[in-house]
Amino acid sequence: MLLGTLLTLLTAATAAQDCLFPVCPPYQGASCEDNSTVPYSSPDSFTIIGPPLQAVHQSVQPPTGLALDNAKNLYLTYPRNTGLTPSQVTIAKSFTDEEPWPNADIQNCTAGQDPSTCFINVQNVVLDSQNVMWAIDSGINYTNPNMAIPGGAKIMAFNLSTNASLIRTYTIPTALLANGTNANDVRINNTLGTGGFAFLTDESKGGGILACNLTDGTWTKRLYNTSVVMADPGYVGSYDGQPVYSWNGTTKSFINTGSDGIALQSGNVYWGVLASRRFYYVPQSVMADFSLSDQEVLNAVVFPGQLGSEQAGLTADDKGRLYITGSEQNAIYYVDTLQQYVNETVNGTPPGGSGLVEPDNYVVKTLVRSGLIQHADSAAILDGCLYFCTNQLEYSPSRQYNNTDKRKGPFGSYRLYIGAGPAV
Repeated sequence: MLLGTLLTLLTAATAAQDCLFPVCPPYQGASCEDNSTVPYSSPDSFTIIGPPLQAVHQSVQPPTGLALDNAKNLYLTYPRNTGLTPSQVTIAKSFTDEEPWPNADIQNCTAGQDPSTCFINVQNVVLDSQNVMWAIDSGINYTNPNMAIPGGAKIMAFNLSTNASLIRTYTIPTALLANGTNANDVRINNTLGTGGFAFLTDESKGGGILACNLTDGTWTKRLYNTSVVMADPGYVGSYDGQPVYSWNGTTKSFINTGSDGIALQSGNVYWGVLASRRFYYVPQSVMADFSLSDQEVLNAVVFPGQLGSEQAGLTADDKGRLYITGSEQNAIYYVDTLQQYVNETVNGTPPGGSGLVEPDNYVVKTLVRSGLIQHADSAAILDGCLYFCTNQLEYSPSRQYNNTDKRKGPFGSYRLYIGAGPAV
């Protein structure tokens, strides 16, 4: 079907009185508009699965990060991976308008400024359980993409209860920046240990999972250069029916992005390897035990199986469900990790019960599939709804022959009803 037909169907589905899916309550954040006003590119023919999407914001530039606060304010990030962006972190003021957040001055490091005090290349923002917004900055300047600036790779904590004042900055030690460490995403557990832990993904070729003890600011990096955080050799994904390679002009190579999306669920750290169809988990307690050897940490990693798509973002709800953005399938997947929420027999295990789902019994399912989901990236959960941004990453110059930019804005952020809150 043509794009106009697809959007008409989506609009009709949203308005239908006999819709089979519960819908989100009226959005109280920046005003949203009808999907028919959002001219996103989409496949010519597409099978739609799941509930209708509601557009909550459209961006001129492609965002990679998304978060919401408890007042339903929407935050977006625009990293400087390949060049300058007007602002790296913004707060939406309307369906199309944004303002720099937390202020304009922090968006740009000036000559001679301490790189730990300003934004260099912010990838995502994440709200924790204590109303603190965390920004993760890779510290990699687009003019030198092979190495983070010492002091610039960091996570910054802003207290939303005190007008977004900066609480503390945790800089990644220079020793952990070797081999091109590229900090991409972060999740916070405020209850682990004395003062909580932060867990980060390194999406560089060698990959890795980082942990930061938020009490004393100590760090460790695990799993570097192991198969559980590295791309499939010669990986070729597919997007809107087209194989995707890495291009430098007319020279072809393969995408090698490692560990990327991350989420905390059921006591575990989950992550996906972007240039693959694999995801993994390891107990948070293992990642938080800095006394363990690298081999002991690796031995604790669990591989529950492939999931059928390249993925960029993960998030989790308070009912044991893990959500995975499946960019190859224009979809968002989910998997139940708590047995009590499983509603079917799998490998002889009846539905219901207690405890964690055995890894061999993980069944990845499709929550929603739509032509509007053009590379869903980061996601967040609030008031029973799942929010996510899209950025058409596979149409960006590095993934297109002769480095042609085939992305077509505006870039949509959406939400859909899931009937759950964020993971605690």
